[in-house]
Amino acid sequence: MSSSLSPFHIALLEFLMTAKQGMINIAKEYDLTPIQATTLILVDNDHPKPMNAFQKIYSCDASNVTGIVDGLQEKNLAYRGELPDDRRVKTILLTPEGGVVQERLVESITQIDNTILKDLTEEELASFKAIIIKLATQDK
Repeated sequence: MSSSLSPFHIALLEFLMTAKQGMINIAKEYDLTPIQATTLILVDNDHPKPMNAFQKIYSCDASNVTGIVDGLQEKNLAYRGELPDDRRVKTILLTPEGGVVQERLVESITQIDNTILKDLTEEELASFKAIIIKLATQDK
């Protein structure tokens, strides 16, 4: 039995794979795995997330997040912290070096955006960003 994907689904898969390959290439530049690079980008020292928030984002087990953080600690890019109001809750925080790498990663991702989204008008780009944000923040 042959299944036939719609043009939308084919285009969506191609778009996602292009974006994923861009992230893989960026991560390699910094000797990181794509998930390590993504984690560095998502860490916010001003608003620390509990480590279990990353479990939810990545749909993985706590041990996977522990491994990601261990790898970032070995590279002196991040460390485990605690929430001020509950020291039992572990967070991921950036070292000064991790902050520098985070800035560079964000700049690199912006360059990918400029490449893969370059054919959109300003209005289309604004709509696309709003839709992605809506989909990413909906209840799962």
